[in-house]
Amino acid sequence: MSLLQFNSHSLVEITPSEGKLLLDLYTQKRRESTGYNLINNYIKWTAQDPQLDIKCFSLDGDWKNDGTFLICVNNGAAQREAYFNTLSDNLERLTSALLCLPSESNAYLLAAYGERLIPAVSEYKKKFEETKTTQTAWYAASKELVATFSTEPPVGIELRSLQIKDAPTINEIWPHRSPGSVEFVKRLIRNNVSVGAYDEEGKLIAWCLRLPIGALGLLQVVETHKRLGLGSLMVRYLSRKISDLGDEVMAPVVTENTASRKMFEKLGFQKIDNVYWTWS
Repeated sequence: MSLLQFNSHSLVEITPSEGKLLLDLYTQKRRESTGYNLINNYIKWTAQDPQLDIKCFSLDGDWKNDGTFLICVNNGAAQREAYFNTLSDNLERLTSALLCLPSESNAYLLAAYGERLIPAVSEYKKKFEETKTTQTAWYAASKELVATFSTEPPVGIELRSLQIKDAPTINEIWPHRSPGSVEFVKRLIRNNVSVGAYDEEGKLIAWCLRLPIGALGLLQVVETHKRLGLGSLMVRYLSRKISDLGDEVMAPVVTENTASRKMFEKLGFQKIDNVYWTWS
């Protein structure tokens, strides 16, 4: 199946049955933002629900040598997402793949790409009059560190997995919400591990979800319960759950968010990269 074309190139679908082969190529890229965790996550998602609008593509059907891929996602939100990577140090083929994406007003959000992929994105950005980019610090925590995290909640607070009914509450105060983004939140709750803190009346007061890239995300504490250590508790608890699955514990934190960065660093997370989101 061909998605789009640019010059003599086209994007050709990597079938779900081939997904495991692509995953195997990225076995040594478990800490890259669009590496093993991302591919593994979407293999699980599409197996659980084949109706999800998620497709994985290669350039001209050739991916087995250099692992160049694009994962295109329609979350039901206003803007579609594209995740991408290559194992090659030469970004020419990845650049050509990105240029196959459309450049109209509903173009793709280029999601969670690492520092080394910037040159490929720079060529894609030339298709637009204006683009915006958010930079995040990409943090990692070792399994040994995560194993030391305490997860006991304060008296009167219960920790449990989030439910679909919590999505509007989460979306309402998410700084990066957009039209339709509540559907994105629902998808994360439905398909990934998560944690919510609930008070004695059952009200949701803090939470953390797992992003499509397999990392911690959407961390939030309601205003009335800030400065009680609940943000740190959410991070520690969900980190343990992710580590128990055998996965790396990672987190992107907006570079300017010094308070959150200090919290992650106090817990022992190490910054290993910068990770970016770009849209037009």
